Amino acid sequence: MTAPRRVNLLKSLGRGFKCAYDHLGYVVFVTLASFVLTAMVLSLTMVVKGKTVPFAATVFVAVLVSWMCAVGAFYYANRAVYYEHPGILDTLTGIRVLALPALKLFLIDILVLAVLVCDAVFFLGLAISNKSLLFAMPGVLFGYGALIWMMMAMYHLPLLPAQLDMDSGTGPWVIIKKSFLLMAGSPGFTVGLFLVIIAFAVICALPVLIGTAIIFMGAAAFVLTHALRELFIKYGVVEEEPEVIDDSWPNVDDKANSEGTTAH
Repeated sequence: MTAPRRVNLLKSLGRGFKCAYDHLGYVVFVTLASFVLTAMVLSLTMVVKGKTVPFAATVFVAVLVSWMCAVGAFYYANRAVYYEHPGILDTLTGIRVLALPALKLFLIDILVLAVLVCDAVFFLGLAISNKSLLFAMPGVLFGYGALIWMMMAMYHLPLLPAQLDMDSGTGPWVIIKKSFLLMAGSPGFTVGLFLVIIAFAVICALPVLIGTAIIFMGAAAFVLTHALRELFIKYGVVEEEPEVIDDSWPNVDDKANSEGTTAH
């Protein structure tokens, strides 16, 4: 029995960013569209019976809108990575097809992360105010839990469209289970990928490079989809792409015979 193929983070990142560059028009379009829709929600000053919509509710809806845009972008990226030649309208198709599991996954992600972060802040706050390691230990544990959850969640969006072709389906618990197994099976790859995505987000957020923000979501979709493909190759879910071979000559003998004929 052969051992699983080792994953290559640099190769995965290279292919992901190259694919994003090849679809640069779409990357800019989908990221800009997401920004515009999210900004429209955040800027709403709707009044219901004389009362403005609570800010927290507005932010929640804005984040949900951004999430659904990302779902469409990852659906497009998944089709592009597997050479299915998608069009812009496939973004809407992805949102429509994955709307229900995406919404369930969004609510679970938000709830779990909020609980972990709030617990970490609560216990660390007690530890600081009481100067006690007794409260610091659970605070640190909850903090690590939040970090692990965020690394798992990194695989959630690329797994959504990938699961459409699998018998296990797109159920949120299936995706959460698989994301945990992918992270646990390749921890170094996952940590490296997580750091790259965080660094990419920070670079896009820098004022001096603010223009790069219009490519973040679209580019991240291609990078993370290629990363998932790299892990799928490791476990034999998909086949490795063949190396590019110069097929202008069928073989060395044919080339030699042709050269000999030309010389005569």
